[in-house]
Amino acid sequence: MNDRQWTGVVLAGGKSSRMGRDKALIEVDGITLLDRAIDRLRPYTREVIVIADPLKYAPAHARVLPDDRPGLGPLGGIATALRHARYVRLLVLACDLPNINDRLLIQLKNGLVGSVDAVVPRHPDGIEPLAAAYHRHTIECFQGRIADGNLKMTEALTAINTAWLAVQPGEYGWPADLFRNLNALSDL
Repeated sequence: MNDRQWTGVVLAGGKSSRMGRDKALIEVDGITLLDRAIDRLRPYTREVIVIADPLKYAPAHARVLPDDRPGLGPLGGIATALRHARYVRLLVLACDLPNINDRLLIQLKNGLVGSVDAVVPRHPDGIEPLAAAYHRHTIECFQGRIADGNLKMTEALTAINTAWLAVQPGEYGWPADLFRNLNALSDL
């Protein structure tokens, strides 16, 4: 996958209330979750932006942008990224998903073709809209949902042409902990 005309987006603007401290700055195996996410996206994108408070973060090789409208959760962060991204195709990754691998990112990129607006992993435990690919076409729908006060990612994804990427963690070569989410200290 040599096409790097993509923007990588790290969502790091959450409140980290269950963690009790800033998740993005927690180190796992000697690297912060923020830097890990940036490093994961870098080989597949030409630009990496972080949606978070620019006063808190200054990562190498990434631009940090605040949410256009703070407090709107992941949908607001993705809409901000869609508006500011240099490229029309985005790989989005929440910083608290440290086990996302290259295979998944490649499959997400390969799936965002033709009239597809988003490629989102689906597995037996649910969907992963914060480890997904989005096309800029989605911005109008997402901004409309925000204007209506409907911030649910699941509902936004049903309003666009979403391709679901079937993933079976623990099977077919997928790591069992691929979508492990770090929300609390007990998750570390």
